[in-house]
Amino acid sequence: MVDGQPKLEFAILRVEESYRIRLAQPLVRRVAWIAGNEPVSAWLLLGSPGRCRLLSASEVGGDPHLQSLKTRIAAEANTRSTNPLDFHDEVSVALAARLMEVQITPPEPGWRLTLPRPIAAIMQVRPKESDVAGVFVQEHIEVWTMETLRSSVARSLTDIL
Repeated sequence: MVDGQPKLEFAILRVEESYRIRLAQPLVRRVAWIAGNEPVSAWLLLGSPGRCRLLSASEVGGDPHLQSLKTRIAAEANTRSTNPLDFHDEVSVALAARLMEVQITPPEPGWRLTLPRPIAAIMQVRPKESDVAGVFVQEHIEVWTMETLRSSVARSLTDIL
């Protein structure tokens, strides 16, 4: 805490080969469920094309909103049409890319998350070329594109204050 206020944690992270990101230790320390010496199952929730949130498996399993989203994704995947001219709306079809299961691998040389390729493509990040920002927000680690980070500070401070 700084002056009684929670400290904002963020770090610039390199997108390595195979879309792997090494999570910064200060971020990992803020999330109790990323622990131990075994891979940890988790979920990535894509909030926008430039921002996704890392969620624990228990959080996804216990949250009614996330369960509703999983149910809609499953229903969309199982929808069949007898008419090839019948197209489903893009938002519903793309729901599967908004919530994806991931593994966070253990700490040597640091906890690592591999971005699923659909999420990496939507976020327009490329291995060995892109950096992303790891940000601790609302008790979660989020991954932001650099463009999202840049646009978040584009507004003049005098307009905000």
